[in-house]
Amino acid sequence: MDTFSEVYQKSVEVLKTQSLDDSWKKIESNLKMMLKPDGPDAGQARSLDELRDYLHEIGKGGGATASAQAEAMLKAANVGTPGFQERAAFLKTMQHFYLVEKKGNQSVWVMDPPKNLTAWPYDQFAGKTKEGIKTDLMLAVEIFGDANRQMMSDSLQLARKWSMEVQIKLAAAEPSTLEIVKRWFHAGGDDEQKVLATTATLLTGFKKITNACNSTNVTFSDLPHLRDDFDGDGTFAAVAEGETRPVIYLFKEFLKLGSPNKMGVIPKLWLCALTVVHELTHSLLQTEDIKYDHQGLNVRPGFSHKDALNNAESWAYLAADLVGAVSEADRKKALRQ
Repeated sequence: MDTFSEVYQKSVEVLKTQSLDDSWKKIESNLKMMLKPDGPDAGQARSLDELRDYLHEIGKGGGATASAQAEAMLKAANVGTPGFQERAAFLKTMQHFYLVEKKGNQSVWVMDPPKNLTAWPYDQFAGKTKEGIKTDLMLAVEIFGDANRQMMSDSLQLARKWSMEVQIKLAAAEPSTLEIVKRWFHAGGDDEQKVLATTATLLTGFKKITNACNSTNVTFSDLPHLRDDFDGDGTFAAVAEGETRPVIYLFKEFLKLGSPNKMGVIPKLWLCALTVVHELTHSLLQTEDIKYDHQGLNVRPGFSHKDALNNAESWAYLAADLVGAVSEADRKKALRQ
């Protein structure tokens, strides 16, 4: 499996054809109501807490907690019967799936697997014996954690706020807005009509970004099977080609941006929001990563107006600049001024 969407659809399928032990019937029934084919139902998200609460009660017992919980999940999966690996993987997936926030019609979800799980549970458990699966079920320390899950939701809400403000400014096309558009997408000699045409293109794009930020379900996730490929290489986040719902995959560099200071404030939350806008342009507008901020985003020989319009980082910095979120020093650094 490559994407969270595949994992989600597999989870829906498991509950269609396979059942858990009788002692889990209530939780199973509630999970079925939550796992709608077109996305999770926030109104039924309590079923995830019920699952975790049930495991917590079973696991009370000091050092035997992880082992007792793993045994409970194996029993629920009807260990030893055909398909028990998939049922155990389903339970492990649900144990680490969270509704982080619900505002209006929007629900923000996070898939937060254990950091020592190196593949999606369905792939990790495939073909394993009870003993092998039990070892994996005992893994508990999650890759993100509670504080980071909330930070992801906050970054999305900030990106949403930005996009709505940017949309209004681009629609009005006042001289101050056009100057900022020119700053990120044009060389010095381009005339006003060309800048207005760019502004219209940006407006169309940010309408799509705003709609995505307002989507009923937005999911943040780890990519356990590709974690080592991205961690440490400067990648903050990614989206998967062809994924139909907004799913943003996050890596260690993004978590560093979202680290709070001693006062509990996240100084670089604006960069987290910038990253969300950047990734949404990939999935919604098919932008590319032609240049990043450390490579200079100013239009110049070798990086044309057309390149800038096709560059995710340029769209993201335009948004931050239009809403006043980027400092003059950071702006000059990104533009190599």
